[in-house]
Amino acid sequence: MSTNAASWFYHEPEHVPYLISERLNATFWQARIVGIYWRCIHAGPPFRAEGYASNQMLELEWQPAQWLALKVPTEAVENGMPDGAKVDDLVDNLSKRILAKPASLSYVDPQGRKVYEWHIDGGAHRWSEIQGKPGFSQPKRFSK
Repeated sequence: MSTNAASWFYHEPEHVPYLISERLNATFWQARIVGIYWRCIHAGPPFRAEGYASNQMLELEWQPAQWLALKVPTEAVENGMPDGAKVDDLVDNLSKRILAKPASLSYVDPQGRKVYEWHIDGGAHRWSEIQGKPGFSQPKRFSK
């Protein structure tokens, strides 16, 4: 089965956790991002999946055809992924090979995770939401 982001991000997927997990894994593995196993934990908007990379857990959350957020633990940002890849490489590959769209912004959330977000509309509204909020640190805007 060949799948891509059109089957789960650009169009709303069926609300079946198993099928969403299969689509995510097939999409990432086809893009040669093979060190993460995804499991859907919420099969309705906003959709959520946990990504298991050895002993680290990433989170993917998205509203189909609107936005997607990748949440990465601090340890992975500082030391890299268990397979030796850097988080910046993961973000770059997600942008180029899966979404075909650059990340809009990043920040550190109140839980200390590095969050990267992709927005179909460019993320201007979300950018204004996180500005000046004490729970969000290190905000960075990639595109306008």
